[in-house]
Amino acid sequence: MSDAILTALAGEAARLAGLGLMACTGGNLSAVIEREPLIVAMSPSGVDKGQLKPADFIRVGRDAKALPPETRKPSDEALVHLRIYQATGAQAVCHGHPPHAVALSMDAGPRIEMRGIEMMKALSGTTTHLCERTLPVVENSQDMEELTARVLAARIEHMPAVLVRGHGVYAWGANVRDAARHLETVEWLCRVLLLMRSTGIALGALAPPVRESGGPEVRKSHG
Repeated sequence: MSDAILTALAGEAARLAGLGLMACTGGNLSAVIEREPLIVAMSPSGVDKGQLKPADFIRVGRDAKALPPETRKPSDEALVHLRIYQATGAQAVCHGHPPHAVALSMDAGPRIEMRGIEMMKALSGTTTHLCERTLPVVENSQDMEELTARVLAARIEHMPAVLVRGHGVYAWGANVRDAARHLETVEWLCRVLLLMRSTGIALGALAPPVRESGGPEVRKSHG
């Protein structure tokens, strides 16, 4: 397997665990090693993601099972990862249990709307806060086939993530760093939405965003 990809996976696993997005032994992450046939490197099941080393990742085939001679068990949610790769063309997937996103999901409808928040620009393909973005929310299931179908059916353009009610977030990207950033961004945005709610600011009550001086917006980075 690619040393660079394995190093990136271990590094992001430790970083996300440190942020509380992959607490205890929860969460999982993977990256594509080969496309044809599809082979990914995936975190093993039931381990502290903050302690993972590059050599700990497991080679998993398109049937979501570990490839011989591997005897360790990959994440229970390997099937979701594999189907996301096939449906989106992404190169990496991160799944975590970010607390603010999970809290917001508990009484959310099928979609969480957001607009006017600068950090939306941390989502790949979003270059301005003067837009609306939608985070899809699906019901949880212990049946991985059912959960996979729900996640794939709920995907929305310009949002590389799906929130599973009471469970966590699946986020994907063009590389390991992008997928991890998308997971972190969704949690940050959900935290802002919860803060808005706690202070009585309703998203629907906000005035539509407008461009200043009537001219085009100057693109700038989110850093």
